[in-house]
Amino acid sequence: MNSGRGSAQQIGSTTVVSADASQRIVPAVPAPGQCLPLLIDSDVANEIDDLYAISLALAASERFELQGMVATHFAQWAGPDSTDKSFDLLQQLLEVSGNQGRFPIARGGDPMQYSNVPTSSEGADLIVRLARQASPSNPLWVVVLGAATNTASAILQAPDIQPNLRVVFHARCAHHWPERTVQFNVVGDVIAVQALLESQVPLVWFDTGTKLTIPYAETKARLAPMGATGEFLHRFRDQKPQFAKVTKGFFDVGDIAWLMDPTLCKMEVVSTPRLQRTLAFERSQRHGEMLRVSEIDVDRTWKLFFDSLTRSPQIR
Repeated sequence: MNSGRGSAQQIGSTTVVSADASQRIVPAVPAPGQCLPLLIDSDVANEIDDLYAISLALAASERFELQGMVATHFAQWAGPDSTDKSFDLLQQLLEVSGNQGRFPIARGGDPMQYSNVPTSSEGADLIVRLARQASPSNPLWVVVLGAATNTASAILQAPDIQPNLRVVFHARCAHHWPERTVQFNVVGDVIAVQALLESQVPLVWFDTGTKLTIPYAETKARLAPMGATGEFLHRFRDQKPQFAKVTKGFFDVGDIAWLMDPTLCKMEVVSTPRLQRTLAFERSQRHGEMLRVSEIDVDRTWKLFFDSLTRSPQIR
């Protein structure tokens, strides 16, 4: 059993079950060649990296059976219409790439206001519905590339779906681990992240991606000629000055790339902490174990990205 900071355990391709009394399952990514049911929960209008991550998932039809997408808020600075902004941009990407109507998309809800009280939304309902079509042996992978509001609300609404889920939460803040987090997605709905950590859902704490940068000149030379999708992705770098900077991170690409090839990152099993409202981690209470992912291989990740978009029949 882990205690304090928790002892790290390297894992392979099989499911690891926590030694804690809770018996919380620790996710393990199936070997390449197996197609994973996937839902993406994203604040896509907040940043440019979500667009690139979603495009990689769209391109990887041999790895993912995309079952749905949820547009979520980034309300801590964008205001109450941020969910609509994400929904509209998601629709635009799906139309440009030729994927409109391929699977359902839904709007998520507002940030949770009270502990253990879910926010009702079409997005949470979609997660519940798709999870109930999955099973513990063939779970729905939910990749959360924004606030955890909708995924946490789905779990609170329907706790019975937890064995049918594997949740990957983008919580990139490795320089503060294991003491605390100040990550944007966490701050966007702290109550929701508390609910995720304290639930029984098999959880991946995705804690890397900061170094996933690429020069503007390279996306212009390599990505822009790749049809309507490639041009759309590159031209989106002109939307804001920071998107064109050589230091601009494409953080969320890492979550999807890791699901395609788990050898891209370091993985360790750690004790699941409790998150305080101050954003400090507390380890006096046990919530089983989770998988923490860190130290992504940047060069191999970008190779996977470009190779996938080049050969994909799923995007134009």
